[in-house]
Amino acid sequence: MEELLREYLSPVLLGSDTSCHACVRLFEKRYGLSSTVLTGKRALTLRFLPSVRLVEAPPTLGDEILLSILWDQCDGSCGQIPLLVLCDRAYEPFVARNRAVLEGRFILRRAADLLGREKT
Repeated sequence: MEELLREYLSPVLLGSDTSCHACVRLFEKRYGLSSTVLTGKRALTLRFLPSVRLVEAPPTLGDEILLSILWDQCDGSCGQIPLLVLCDRAYEPFVARNRAVLEGRFILRRAADLLGREKT
């Protein structure tokens, strides 16, 4: 199963908090995967991780713009399965408003669930 995930999973993370860092490390260590991180913060520590592609996309952008950025991530995944991970509470309203359309293109998960932590 892990071999399939390694070949076909394309993680996109929303936010740059400690949960995001932990998810990036999980995907890299466990599956050898690179992650794309959409953030509006200065994610300095993420900049130094070779397995991260940072995209400037703060949660304050309009829904249409954020969706367009996410569609670009899907289109560039070359047939891989896009996994969208909610790491930062600031993106929760966006995900809630657009859940139906996001579920049409992504597998949606929360960082806390992937990391086995309780929701904060």
